Amino acid sequence: MTAHKLILLPTDPTCPPVSTGQLTWKLQAIGLIGAAREVNNDTFYPTGEHFLQLVTFLGCSPIIELEPPSDPEMLAADSASGKFCHVFLSCSETLRFRADPCIPAPRCPACRTAVTDWRTLLQAWQNNPASGNWRCTHCEHTGHITGLGFRKSAGFGRSFVEIRGIYPSEAVPGEALLNALKSLTHGDWSTLYIKE
Repeated sequence: MTAHKLILLPTDPTCPPVSTGQLTWKLQAIGLIGAAREVNNDTFYPTGEHFLQLVTFLGCSPIIELEPPSDPEMLAADSASGKFCHVFLSCSETLRFRADPCIPAPRCPACRTAVTDWRTLLQAWQNNPASGNWRCTHCEHTGHITGLGFRKSAGFGRSFVEIRGIYPSEAVPGEALLNALKSLTHGDWSTLYIKE
């Protein structure tokens, strides 16, 4: 089952991971998340008391479900499909690629030409992380695969704040949330909208 997600991650893919404990503490302190709960042998966090002040929903009247179901079977199914807003935290030493399955080709950061062989480059990088270099066939710019312009549909990182139940461009993180995350990494954080 797939869910729509708003994912926050450090803008710099070389940023070391934040510890899950630090991330949890910071997000609970500002009221984005509540106390940890379990679903399918995984930990999730219901929305906290200041969630709606930290995440800005766009549009006329978005329908937002914040309360998790009390029935364990419904909780598992609704979590997997993102039927209510809740948060998963993921921090790892290993650099990961997160993407929507229907993403458009990324762009060369120098000339903005579509990099059509990016899936081949990604597969080579996943098989051998030391092999992430590429060259633009249009302008000859060279760089690392993590520098490709995926816009807001994919990204590389070691620390992820995954908010399930948010459709593409339905919501944006507020300045207070981004500043709290920045205080952990001393660098900016970016936004992805994916379904996985």
